[in-house]
Amino acid sequence: MLGWEPSQTFKESNMFALCIATTGILFSKFFSSDDKEKVVVAVESMGAQRVLFVDTGATPALVDTIFTLVERGVEVVVRDHHLGEGRSPESAQQIIDLLGESAVIVERSQAPACAQLVELGEFSEEGTVIVADVDLDGLLAAMKAAGVTYSGLESDAAVLDGPRAAQTPENLTSLGLALTRALPTLPPFNPRAPERAELAKADLWGQFIAAALGDEGSLAELSRKGEIYEQQVEAAKVLATESTSPAEGVWLVDCVGAPRFDLSTLVRDLESRQGCKVTVIRKGFGPIAGAHGVQYSLAVPRAHQKELDLRSLVAEGAEIGIDAGLLSNTSFLLHCSEVVWEEMILPALQSLG
Repeated sequence: MLGWEPSQTFKESNMFALCIATTGILFSKFFSSDDKEKVVVAVESMGAQRVLFVDTGATPALVDTIFTLVERGVEVVVRDHHLGEGRSPESAQQIIDLLGESAVIVERSQAPACAQLVELGEFSEEGTVIVADVDLDGLLAAMKAAGVTYSGLESDAAVLDGPRAAQTPENLTSLGLALTRALPTLPPFNPRAPERAELAKADLWGQFIAAALGDEGSLAELSRKGEIYEQQVEAAKVLATESTSPAEGVWLVDCVGAPRFDLSTLVRDLESRQGCKVTVIRKGFGPIAGAHGVQYSLAVPRAHQKELDLRSLVAEGAEIGIDAGLLSNTSFLLHCSEVVWEEMILPALQSLG
């Protein structure tokens, strides 16, 4: 009979493992050579003879991981739907050239959910390890590949891998809705103690797998987390009433010291303000907060992402990195320390008029 148990977390990395029957499942990102080294060690420690990478968008780190495993005699299969999404087309081609028909990398329009790229139980035999992205689409794809499913899994996966606003009772099964309501209750990632967030996520992933198998206790725990989520939604609504506008089209909420709140609810409220082009959350958690005490997180609503690039707020030659108190590698997200906010980012926003 299929079952699950949290296997291990890997300190100082966004990675953890679960087990469904004899199939080990490793959840990881592939952003750096460090990610590659940790995944290779973990996969080998799990006794892998064959590895499926599912929902793991092609990056140079993923290419290096796959090359290393192939060189060591491991059979590798890839199923992914991130082709053409601005990741690394060169990396995708390298993987296809190496693996041939064992690499199925398509555009999202061809497979809205990666669960659609695997057959039920296709990778459930002993000696197989599944490596999936650390998100809900990765979770559901790994479940199906390992032999666990429920009615509506594929449609849930497509919705859960899309906009948060579409994750509604009308678009999800009751089980999928319970998962999306439980997810925001997880503790935020703290770089000083990364294992806390990963253990909590591993626990939630395991509860969901057990719930899909019909475990009543796990279903009850998901429901309890849903009640906590409702409390966080109400907290977000209260915070939204305390927002200020430090520049035209900019809405800011100071959340330092506030009770746990639902970020999506708060951001949606701010984005609904007339003329809102940038939302700013001042908070006491996040990678920059871990190094500087406070973090300002800026985001551009989808409706304005083609007209406003947050990277334009960064002074020419400014140092980028956690130690510098500034992270800005996409056009619609930016994170900074209090000093960088006051001395660079806020004046730049105010100058936009």
